[in-house]
Amino acid sequence: MDPWQTLTTDYEQSRAREDSLDQLMEWDAQRCLIGPVEGRTVLDIGCGNGEKAIELVRDHGATAAVGVDVGAQFLTPPDGADVALLTGDLSTLDEIPALEGRRFDVVLFLQSLAYAQDRGRTLRTVRSLLADDGVLVVSMAHPIRWAVERSERDELRLGDAYHTVGPYSYPSRWNEDVTITHTTDTFSSIHNSLTDNGFRVERVLEPQLSEEKKQQYPHKQEWLAQYVGIIIFRARPA
Repeated sequence: MDPWQTLTTDYEQSRAREDSLDQLMEWDAQRCLIGPVEGRTVLDIGCGNGEKAIELVRDHGATAAVGVDVGAQFLTPPDGADVALLTGDLSTLDEIPALEGRRFDVVLFLQSLAYAQDRGRTLRTVRSLLADDGVLVVSMAHPIRWAVERSERDELRLGDAYHTVGPYSYPSRWNEDVTITHTTDTFSSIHNSLTDNGFRVERVLEPQLSEEKKQQYPHKQEWLAQYVGIIIFRARPA
């Protein structure tokens, strides 16, 4: 089996746990920046099993959604829901025939953009797929997270680790038998990759647990206190 097929299953099992950060804070924060989707079309790039794309149509009023993921371990959309889940690589979105000529009101990269082999190419393709009044939401692991991990692993000073951007490889936390590689960033490199490829950043969010959930899930708060969590950008076409 392709490693990404394995990881898709492992990731979704981990994400579905009651104490996953996605369940506790990330998806709520992502939806906050997505904003209302009623009557709008959605493209979810790196959609995993497609659950969030399905939810936006089924529960939040989006008229249609397309999900793209290389793992191809998709849920079956409910009858009547205009949801298409496509096998494809976010690095070559411009080679997916089903997207050619389409325009979407909302485009999402939820923990996926760092895996693009050529981020500029991917973002330029997304700009061509996004309506002129559309919204792009990019959720990524916070750059401080990888800086702290690199500092601990490679015995670097934190500032040096933060500025050591580029490919980063490690055994997957979802399945240690699979090594994954993705890009790490500074805050400025994420921001500039968006502004250099046709977008203007409108809002940035760094979600944390509510006080209630900090008390309920102290092990998650301990992790966040060390590694910060995620950062989410909301952008518009420039």
